[in-house]
Amino acid sequence: MKQKYVLTAVAVVAVGAVALGTAPMWEGTNSVKQEETRTSIIEDPVNTETEGTGTPTPLPTTAPVTGISHTDSYEDLYAQVKEWQNNSSYSNVQPRIMTVEESADAAGTDSAASNFSMAATMPEEPIDQEYGFDPSSEGKDYSTTTTQEELIDEADIVKTDGSCIYAMDSKGTLRIADAASMKLLCEINGENSSDYKEMYVDGNCLQLICQQEDYITYKSSIDLPSANAGGEKNTDGVRTSYSMPVTTVTVETYDISDREKPKKTGVYHQNGSYLSSRRTDGRMYLFTSYTPEVGDSADQLQYYVPRCGEEYIAYDHIYLPTPEKDFSYNGRIYLVAGAVAQENPDQATDVMAVVSNANIFYVSENNIYSATEIWNDRETRTEIVRIGYRDGKFTDGAAGSVVGELHNNFSMNEADDCLRIVTTVEGWDKDYSNFSRSNGLYVLNEKLKTIGKIEDLAEGEQIKAARFMGDTGYFVTYRNTDPLFAADLSDPKNPRIMSELNITGFSEYLHFYGENQLLGIGWETDPDTGNVTGMKCSMFDISDPSDVRETDRFILKNVSFCDALYNYHAILAAPKKSLFGFAYGIYGDNTDVYDSSENYYYALLSYHDQNGFEPQMYLNINDSELFAGSMSYQDYCRVRGVYIGDMFYLVTEKGIVSYNIQKDYEQTGTLKWEA
Repeated sequence: MKQKYVLTAVAVVAVGAVALGTAPMWEGTNSVKQEETRTSIIEDPVNTETEGTGTPTPLPTTAPVTGISHTDSYEDLYAQVKEWQNNSSYSNVQPRIMTVEESADAAGTDSAASNFSMAATMPEEPIDQEYGFDPSSEGKDYSTTTTQEELIDEADIVKTDGSCIYAMDSKGTLRIADAASMKLLCEINGENSSDYKEMYVDGNCLQLICQQEDYITYKSSIDLPSANAGGEKNTDGVRTSYSMPVTTVTVETYDISDREKPKKTGVYHQNGSYLSSRRTDGRMYLFTSYTPEVGDSADQLQYYVPRCGEEYIAYDHIYLPTPEKDFSYNGRIYLVAGAVAQENPDQATDVMAVVSNANIFYVSENNIYSATEIWNDRETRTEIVRIGYRDGKFTDGAAGSVVGELHNNFSMNEADDCLRIVTTVEGWDKDYSNFSRSNGLYVLNEKLKTIGKIEDLAEGEQIKAARFMGDTGYFVTYRNTDPLFAADLSDPKNPRIMSELNITGFSEYLHFYGENQLLGIGWETDPDTGNVTGMKCSMFDISDPSDVRETDRFILKNVSFCDALYNYHAILAAPKKSLFGFAYGIYGDNTDVYDSSENYYYALLSYHDQNGFEPQMYLNINDSELFAGSMSYQDYCRVRGVYIGDMFYLVTEKGIVSYNIQKDYEQTGTLKWEA
């Protein structure tokens, strides 16, 4: 039985979730509701009431994070934001004056957009079986999303719990399918105006992350002089309005104990554009990027203070770790963080904002690290902010920096209260006549002070991949060959390089294949010209880090691109199953590899010590009955491979295809989504 749920008006904007002229805000650490200050511009916002699961609860009072500086008042923060704008070489988006007709339309739209409804269709056919979470699946062998840390989950567009497959398409429809029967159980259809990003599945909890772009409409009365028949002037009040662009990220939480009838249990809104998220111990940590504007006064919080749920963030929960001299590079944008507990998904257990243009995140079991590059005249530095977290609360913090820039989040790792980082350092000399490039490894303590380092590594090359395990760090640099470095980090104050393996090509993703092996996926190259000659899978023996060896390699010729190398969630990595897989593409002229003229494929390979790499199957996704030769690049980027027991499932934008692993990957079923 298939159930359809239609979500209307998810484009609710937290900044505008005020009614009857009141706007909730924090005054220090005390959460209060206060009337909006009336100015010549703003009288009161258009009603945008939100229908949720109950009356929204103010954010709980939490102590500020210790260890990093915060603003002392909203007035101080406003003055800083205004200074940024005055010194800026670019102008931020300013409110647009709306006509009365536009205002009326916007008011109607906002009113409609504040309501969520769930309308179930009649079942198409009776099914006796009830679909819920199968407790027996907890011990079943099934794949999980590829993550950086084992105990920290990361969101993706496809998930499985060992019983069902959850697939989110580009239009915002979430489908739940029973894997064993290949039957569609239900659909959750999102509003067209929302951009659904990713999701989490944990037991009977489903969380969807989406983003809305909207305008909040404000009204004001302006006195205009006019003359009557006697020549005397009087004042006529003219009502006008304007709109302010707002971006908000929403987390929708569902109880899916009955997979056919998901029940929404909460909706949480957080201002800003979606950056990333993590989930651990039943709590989601959501990160958004918020750009402040400047109104007429510090009282107009809606311009420069982000909302989380129903509240503005308290001024003493907005942090300024960046030196003032670097604001021109790193400021003007807030990193907003909110912690949402599964048992109370309508609100955050804690919120904060950091003035930082962070774009790289690493989350350990105890700390959240955000990083951003800062460019000056001659070199690049990476500024890092650490925020401790525990049980849904943000605790302590620190800020620091290192020379160079990170390749991605795998360039950071925490162990024994120390952060280990590898960077590529580029810059010009004083005369701007010579450009140099090298790499460095840095160890920082919990206050993000450098306590150990190795610099000037692999001159002329740049880091392509990194991974850490215990006291050893592995990283790949590249110019024409692929040095794989192994670094001993057992003494944080005295890190040292133990070995350097030079081979052709380079790895762009590293994945531990048990304790003694490291899988590298990347490109094979000509050592003389540097030209790419194919896609390469390498297996490294790391049982002795002082003598790392490549034990096998496998080359896919003529591969043109592989999105999975830059989005590791798209890689199926299952060392215990001896399987890994990914989608890749071939440009039209390179069609002699698998006797096909189509462009998109999925490769599933195995690795065993005795036999090395062995291809299990190559799927021409274009030619499948799901796409019939009409697959787009966007479709390709959303392909995922998962397995449950002895079944492999190719999950795509248009449906699922199942294969029996034990029967030489015989195709056993197809579930195609309705158009």
